[in-house]
Amino acid sequence: MRKLIYVFTTMLAMLCTVGCSDDAWTTDPALEHVYYIGFYKTNVFSDALNYEIAADGTARWRINTGTWNVTGTDATSSNIPFQFHSERVRSYDATTYFFVTNNGTSTLVAGTDYIVVNESGNAINMVDGKYSLLWPQAKKGIQNIRIKRLTTAKGALKVNTLDPANGTPSTAEDKYKESTLNSKTGEYEVRGLTHDFNKVTVTLN
Repeated sequence: MRKLIYVFTTMLAMLCTVGCSDDAWTTDPALEHVYYIGFYKTNVFSDALNYEIAADGTARWRINTGTWNVTGTDATSSNIPFQFHSERVRSYDATTYFFVTNNGTSTLVAGTDYIVVNESGNAINMVDGKYSLLWPQAKKGIQNIRIKRLTTAKGALKVNTLDPANGTPSTAEDKYKESTLNSKTGEYEVRGLTHDFNKVTVTLN
């Protein structure tokens, strides 16, 4: 009986040692300050979010080809939600970027035909072709932006966390990091999610 107990004790000690070693092997210090930015979705992560703003100011939205939901009549879209993925609280704040660009043959002009506003209705200024959101102490969370129509000009916009000018992001192992880079400083790095690319459309009709 004592021999059996000894064998079990020895095996348990070996398992604990292996388990601890596995944890050490799978912890990558290089990813300690890497975060992700994407769109918040309540259904499937790959869903497409569609928004429309009519010339009379009526705004509505839907998921994929589902039922339209009217959200207002003030020529402002409903919330377009960005989700910052983080499991840490840091001494620094993190900045992420998003892009609002014409889709297809659309020629809408930012600042003339539409503006981007935050949840309070305040304009978010575009700098170097992109807009920014600040995440205090790099805490996870959700922030909403909206598109406000200013004229009767028609067209369609895409909202992305990755610059469409760089083309469709690559999922190839040797190109993934560069392809999905959203923001990078000496303290942290933020990556966009490839399944969100070109999945948010705002149509002014």
